Amino acid sequence: MKNDRWGTIGLRGDFPPPLLRWHSPNRPSSDAFASPPLLDWISSIHSSSICLTGHTTSNRTRSKQETKQNNQTAIMSAMAKRQKEKGDAFIAEAEQKLSKSKSSWFSSSKEKKYEEAAESMEQAANAYKVGGFNQEAGEAYRRAAEIHRDQLTNLNEASKDMAAAGKCFTKSNPEDAVKAFSEAVALYTDNGRITQAAKLCKECAELYENEEVSTDSEKSSIVLAIESYEQASELFGMEDAKSQSSQCLAKVAELCSGALDPPDLTRAAQIYDDLGRRCLDSNLLKFNAKGYFLQSTLCHLASGDPIGATQALQRYEGVDYTFGESREGKFARQLVECVENYDTEGFGTACFEYDRISKLDPWKTSILVKVKKTIDDEAGGGGGDGEEDDFDLT
Repeated sequence: MKNDRWGTIGLRGDFPPPLLRWHSPNRPSSDAFASPPLLDWISSIHSSSICLTGHTTSNRTRSKQETKQNNQTAIMSAMAKRQKEKGDAFIAEAEQKLSKSKSSWFSSSKEKKYEEAAESMEQAANAYKVGGFNQEAGEAYRRAAEIHRDQLTNLNEASKDMAAAGKCFTKSNPEDAVKAFSEAVALYTDNGRITQAAKLCKECAELYENEEVSTDSEKSSIVLAIESYEQASELFGMEDAKSQSSQCLAKVAELCSGALDPPDLTRAAQIYDDLGRRCLDSNLLKFNAKGYFLQSTLCHLASGDPIGATQALQRYEGVDYTFGESREGKFARQLVECVENYDTEGFGTACFEYDRISKLDPWKTSILVKVKKTIDDEAGGGGGDGEEDDFDLT
């Protein structure tokens, strides 16, 4: 290509055939550069250059990101592998010390070997936990707890390690977590650490409630959750932790009235009644009593017992002079009257008006659906055969 002012246009390659006639040194420069084909061609080359450059930059950025991610994964894998090897080494060390303790003639030497073995198990558990091997970490903590309990009679360390085992198992195996927590509860109670035992009972209850925990018991997970919440409430009560005790009891009532099949609404009503009366004994909590009294009334109505609901309202107005004029008290009274008169329209209006000011939570909504079913059943509407989702409270 000629090195003239026209030839420089062809730096990126030869002109395409349609433009060859414009590539001539004998033509005026203004004609050459003013030609639409040439301008389009130059523009297309410029655009292609930008696109290719952007694409290349994008690929480079993506490649760097992928390389960084791969390096991070490799680092994490290497760290996990290293922690696994450390954990295995500590386990082997613990096994060796346990073996030596059996052949030792002196009790002091035996005790020292057991202490060292338990310590090695704890070190193994920590290494496994750092590496993300939660099942192995739980097993190591459990073995350390068993050494402290059975060989060293150290209930304090045994309960601590057994609780740590349960924490690890929650991330890998809920069944093992429940077993470990249950053993830790027994160890804590034997050692007089009631609050710690109560907290673990609550964790057991949450596992039964939220996870599919298979057990050897014929009882359902919900029944086991209720029992665990009850036990936690009793233990918290022993330590005068009234707020935590009431929270666990409220969970019992919630599960009895909702998740339990069939629901035990009578028991739930009694629990809410007790919780409301507890609140009246405290100046800080007395304003919460109205909510519990409303829940108790709703349980009576949902069980098809408007007479029991009316009697409950009378009791609540007697023990709490503010209840009758409160939003909760007025709402409860309206619902009782609607049930007694089979007034579905009034029932819907009452729910709508209450919801406008105090949003109905899922529990109240579910219970109110049950109440509406009782009205429909008594009125001969046949609503009791449908599912809860088919009902509109309003």
